[in-house]
Amino acid sequence: MKNVAIVANVAQLAAILLILFIRGLDLGVLVIFLLFFLMAVPFINFLSLFFAHHPLMGPSTENNHETEMIKREAIRIQYQEDHCPIFKTNLGAFAVKNISEGGVCISAASSTPFKKRINGQIQLLCGDRLKIRASVLRKDEGEVVFGFAIPIGTAVLMEEKKVVAIGPIA
Repeated sequence: MKNVAIVANVAQLAAILLILFIRGLDLGVLVIFLLFFLMAVPFINFLSLFFAHHPLMGPSTENNHETEMIKREAIRIQYQEDHCPIFKTNLGAFAVKNISEGGVCISAASSTPFKKRINGQIQLLCGDRLKIRASVLRKDEGEVVFGFAIPIGTAVLMEEKKVVAIGPIA
């Protein structure tokens, strides 16, 4: 497509120059001025072709939304009430509803007096203990959502996902 645009610009420039050189001053001042003005168009097109690094239209928003949702679901782990990690803070221990690279959702009353920023520890089912610093993002009835200051690694979540897939050992 880029080659076609270059050929079209060269043809347009050649046509303008050909008219200008063949007819010369017989064209009149106004026509000569318009031809010189039109010569700027191929030059601008050349510049945009050679210096543009990205397309004018990005990928469709539908595809982005779908891939974001797939990625989000792939890295978020949902837990059952009877088989979940524990989030320990100075206010006590809370059951984890779900966890992702960027945050955690715990079971807690919205009236629980969490500070804006909190330090704590999450004991995952795979055995890992994560020391975290987090900020309260949202308080709903029965749950509090925290965003991590430093995201959890994907490898840790993948290990946890394996343990959750196996399920509780009876």
